[in-house]
Amino acid sequence: MHAELLEPRARAAITSAGLPSDAAERDVASLSGGERAQAAAATALVSTPGLVIADEPLAGLDATRAGALAALLMEQRATRVIVTHDVAPFGAVTARLHLARGRAVEPPAHRAEPPRVPVAQLIDQRGHVVLQLFAAASSARGAVGAVSATLHAGELLLVRGETGSGKSTLLALAAGTLSADAGERHVTASRIRYAPQDPGLLLGARSVHQLLPAGEWLRAAEVAAALNVADLLDRPASRCSDGERRRLALVVTAAAEPDLLIADEPTLGLDDEAAARVSALLANLAARGVALLVATHDARLQMRHARVLQHPEGTARAEDSIERPLAERGVELARELLTPAPVKRLLGVSNPLTRFGLAAFWFFLSLISPATALAQGAVALPALIVAWSSGVQLISTLRLAAALAPAIFGMVLANLLGGATAEAAFGAGVRLLAFAAGSLVLLRPFEPLRLADAAMQHLRAPFAPTLTLLASAATLPPLMSEARERRAIRRLAKPGVDPLLLADLFDAAIRAVPRLATALEVRAVRLPSRLQPATALRPSRFGRADLLLILLSAGGLLFSVARVVVEAITLGS
Repeated sequence: MHAELLEPRARAAITSAGLPSDAAERDVASLSGGERAQAAAATALVSTPGLVIADEPLAGLDATRAGALAALLMEQRATRVIVTHDVAPFGAVTARLHLARGRAVEPPAHRAEPPRVPVAQLIDQRGHVVLQLFAAASSARGAVGAVSATLHAGELLLVRGETGSGKSTLLALAAGTLSADAGERHVTASRIRYAPQDPGLLLGARSVHQLLPAGEWLRAAEVAAALNVADLLDRPASRCSDGERRRLALVVTAAAEPDLLIADEPTLGLDDEAAARVSALLANLAARGVALLVATHDARLQMRHARVLQHPEGTARAEDSIERPLAERGVELARELLTPAPVKRLLGVSNPLTRFGLAAFWFFLSLISPATALAQGAVALPALIVAWSSGVQLISTLRLAAALAPAIFGMVLANLLGGATAEAAFGAGVRLLAFAAGSLVLLRPFEPLRLADAAMQHLRAPFAPTLTLLASAATLPPLMSEARERRAIRRLAKPGVDPLLLADLFDAAIRAVPRLATALEVRAVRLPSRLQPATALRPSRFGRADLLLILLSAGGLLFSVARVVVEAITLGS
């Protein structure tokens, strides 16, 4: 479909899915988990497919957006296969398939009530303050405002709010995995545990017993029995379903008997029975004096004496009454004035091919220009203007300059010690700044898939190789962001160096490969066919690419062995 026809349909699909109007221009990394689900639905439906397959499409959405997305799916004139725990939002369906232990079975005549799980009586009596956020905010989540909240020992605080309102940001600030650049964070808890919305960030590829010290195994067994996952404690988390991993993450966090437990959507994608068990666990932990901060859309989490905090309405009150220093208000005003939003509204968003060409041109111009402050500044200034108008924040530019400061100082010093004049040495340092300005144009607004789309449309680039190359490049920033978040979450439990963290990061990188393959497949990039089907003893299919890797590895090994043998014979003779 041509871009001129596809763009209005894409914007209509974004609006119908319930996303904000600017979602088309935002980086996927800036979207919340629920907003990503909406974006995926909009992407799948924009081309009017004949077959739609959706796996828990409403998970993580508030009631309003879940209703809008369910209505959008039901309006499609297509065959729809929807996997869900709750069919009510989809109204009348043509057929239902009920699964139990991986097999199709007859659905129950009546909806079974969740089991009665023993729940300790929550007492509406607050202990000492465990956590306090006062107008806390992070520049890493600039779209989310400052938040304020107070949590006491033995209190269960449920944070609710619309999809994309910043509940996960609030929890990350509370846990300390996201640094607060403004406001204050006071914590008296000595043991803090955090179960993020993505349980894989906590579990990695290891089993619960591998993650926990032996002293916590007994408590882990008790919690696992309460959540009905006792048989999974020795199974690698990578071999568990998403719902099982979500409950295992709660096992890991609760087994440490923390003073403060933070959980992000702990019942996401769980059936009624599993959700009831999670609710009972949370209530029992609060009764034992644990402070719990839980973000959720799930209406099933309605426990007596649990305090509900509506975000952002209930978390921004203290921000209005605080008198910020004059310097802080001045910085905020400058940031608003220098934000690229007005420029983008006035001029629009530049073509990625244009930015790519300009960056290459500025690199070349910086090399051939004299190494003087004036010449290099003339190259850097227009590059910075284009970068700011393309979406680069001023604070990001300042951070890059601070990061380059040691390198610039070292370059100037090396030139001076090498006999260069002061003007030439200083110019060499400024040249590095000019290169950085050009890199901002190329890297910060660099959107690989958009660049691939522009290259294929305007330059007639071959579809499959172009999309494969740039889609592979697009996987690197999310992996780096995931690594930083994983390390911050693990440090709550193990402040020192975790030697097995590298293994988990390697596992995440390996698992990015099939995700990339799937992403390419759904974009009609057909990968080479496999030669043999998978079996129980050989779950991974063997193909030509695997054969090539083995031949290359074997060839290198044989060459090394032959070289050692030849050297031994030569030296022996």
